[in-house]
Amino acid sequence: MLYSKIRSDLTTAQKAGDTHLVGVLKLIVSELSYAQVDFKSGELPDGEVIRVLMKEAKKRKDSIEIYTKVDSPERAEEEKYELGVIEGYLPQMMSEDEVVAEVSKISNETGLTGGKLMGAVMGKLRGKADGSVVQKVVSEKFS
Repeated sequence: MLYSKIRSDLTTAQKAGDTHLVGVLKLIVSELSYAQVDFKSGELPDGEVIRVLMKEAKKRKDSIEIYTKVDSPERAEEEKYELGVIEGYLPQMMSEDEVVAEVSKISNETGLTGGKLMGAVMGKLRGKADGSVVQKVVSEKFS
């Protein structure tokens, strides 16, 4: 479903002549087609699309940080634009407070702490919460 929407948006952007958006969507579709190879039957599941999009968003965030450090604002702006497009397809991520509540609940249910708790939480919150937020919460409050 999500993969079809992205391809449809690419077609729409091409018809509208929005070359900037077309470039970003082509990059996304290309990454998704690599992931599609592993899923022989049918369309790429939304969970896998979200995983790929999150990986691409992380790449953009890292690039923005690097370009900002080396004083290259034009490239940083381009990465921010790409990140904005990618985030438009991602579901709303949990806030830090929601992550704290969920980690606390999982910790109480399982009795886990530290790395094992991190593994259990990431398994449950994958695609719903930013991994860096989860890592911060687990390391600060539950180690």
